[in-house]
Amino acid sequence: MLLLSAAFASVGDAQRPTSAPAARQRSEEAAATATLRAVFAASERNDMKALDTLYAGDSLTVVEGAGINRGWTDYRDHHLAPELKEMKNFHYRPVDIEMHVSGNVAWAIFRYNLKGEMGARTLDNVGRGTAILERRGSGAATRWVVRHTQTSSRARRPNDPPAG
Repeated sequence: MLLLSAAFASVGDAQRPTSAPAARQRSEEAAATATLRAVFAASERNDMKALDTLYAGDSLTVVEGAGINRGWTDYRDHHLAPELKEMKNFHYRPVDIEMHVSGNVAWAIFRYNLKGEMGARTLDNVGRGTAILERRGSGAATRWVVRHTQTSSRARRPNDPPAG
């Protein structure tokens, strides 16, 4: 009888909903992923006001290729804004985001597609990147912000997956 009770108990456990900690983990990963996706979308729209809220201000670091920007103002004024001003028909999409959360820190690895025109040059690149995010605030004001990114890309090759 004891063995039969244990068997029914284990079947009951398998049918219970996911535990609260696992659900919270998935929720935090989804929120951090949404922030990273929002960075791509705001960049694509050249929406500096939105990016002001998504990046970590003076604590931001951005590494692209061999360059580094320290702080959102440096990145915005000396790299991103001038580049986006020249860009036409810009499409910038993340692909295959793998987000991980531990406490108030999240990190991601991802692929991305970048298409656009800069002057006479047409871009159709694939890239890889990493991002580190930080959870800030409390209660309803809790949000994720990007503290660090590293990206690199190259021209799309015929055997690369199509742009998503």
